[in-house]
Amino acid sequence: MTKAWIEDFKRAIFIAEKDVKIYFLKGPNLIFGLLLPVSLFLSFSIGRAVDISFATPGLVAIAAFFGAGAIQAIALPLERRTGTFNLLLTAPISLFAIVLGKALAGFIYGVILSLAYTAIMIPFAPLPNLPLFLLGILFSSFTFSAFGLLLSAPFRDIPQAMPPATVVRIAMIFISGVFIPLAAMPTFLQVVAYAMPLTYSVDLLRQAMGGLVNVQMLLVDLAAQVLFSVVFLAITVQVLKKNIE
Repeated sequence: MTKAWIEDFKRAIFIAEKDVKIYFLKGPNLIFGLLLPVSLFLSFSIGRAVDISFATPGLVAIAAFFGAGAIQAIALPLERRTGTFNLLLTAPISLFAIVLGKALAGFIYGVILSLAYTAIMIPFAPLPNLPLFLLGILFSSFTFSAFGLLLSAPFRDIPQAMPPATVVRIAMIFISGVFIPLAAMPTFLQVVAYAMPLTYSVDLLRQAMGGLVNVQMLLVDLAAQVLFSVVFLAITVQVLKKNIE
């Protein structure tokens, strides 16, 4: 069984490599991934006094959030509409491995965009705990890629998948502590925020940037993102399986 898992993982890597080349590393997609986070941030923060040490983790989290997950709303529905996804299903590979491969592609893209934003912002921000900051980027990118797959799994065409995915992401940004600290929000919004994966990403990156690490909360952030990732992938597999049947 272990050997079968290893073979499935190798095949997932090939799927990720294919998706990265075809969908993610294209000029328009790279420009979209680089410009959208800063556009969203500026549209909310312009005219307001924003601490750069507070802004940087939020920007990096948004880059991972949209970079890792947004293209999934294009790639998966497009493949289902054109039939190329059905070709993958005929290959000797499990449905979970296919989903994992696509999640890894989004993960790679999210990491690239997050590192690009980190490189841009670091000269103007306090030097973070780099190993912890990188760990936050890695965990966040995979979680958001899995979330993007979940949002796109029910749809068979891009125009169907994009609007709901965009609305959900925009809503999550404004209630996950990216622009406003959770402590400044009403209690009911704080409760909602802790049900969002983006909240844990922002908190982890802020701890890495602030230099004051709460080990207990750090472990909660990491565990929450692992749990979200597993749940998102498992539900995506079930949704796709149901649609296939």
